Amino acid sequence: MIFGEKIKIKFENIEDGTKLTIYNFPKSISVTALDFGKDLAKRTMEGYSPNPLEEIDVISGIENESTTGEDIIFLYKHGDAASSMILAGVLCKKLLSQAPKAIPLEIGGIYHGEKNEAYIRVAIQKMIITHDSLGSSLEINLPIDTNMNNFKSIFSNIAFSLIPETQAIQFGSGCSVTKKAHSNLTSMPKRVEISLAPNIETKIPALALVYDIIFESIAAFSLLNS
Repeated sequence: MIFGEKIKIKFENIEDGTKLTIYNFPKSISVTALDFGKDLAKRTMEGYSPNPLEEIDVISGIENESTTGEDIIFLYKHGDAASSMILAGVLCKKLLSQAPKAIPLEIGGIYHGEKNEAYIRVAIQKMIITHDSLGSSLEINLPIDTNMNNFKSIFSNIAFSLIPETQAIQFGSGCSVTKKAHSNLTSMPKRVEISLAPNIETKIPALALVYDIIFESIAAFSLLNS
């Protein structure tokens, strides 16, 4: 799978994981193993953690904690394309003056917020015990100057290609805008809302609590290419 034009990413299946190649990335951009580790660690939640055998090797494009201008190649052993997207996202966020932020909205029909934290925890514990999973949704806030026409196409293509649990994507005000007259519309918010269907095979009790960082990475890449 290949995505992007200004900065291009290519995912290839290898014997024990995924090979990620990033083309056209500028040189002399500072990046450390800790940068990648922080975002990769965000996939962990109660009842789920990444494969402990995961291992990431940098083949080219990064030396002495700085990009060289060459193609950046990662070999992600025991990792899939979705998790590899996080590596690209870390780099892309280095080039943005304002990085996107993904926030869970609801888990199994329960609004995600401090007041409902206990209810969500109980629902997740039930899913863990029964080996089941919950549908969920999340929101991504974007910079105010985002070119939404270009962003929509790039983001949707990657999201539906990499995340099979993606059911629907709404941009801006979503369906609520259809109920208003143009004269009553305020400035359109720059945001994305993603709905995720439950998937027992992933062994993730609530997808929005693990995939939020992946969608955040997709958004960062889409912003640079839009």
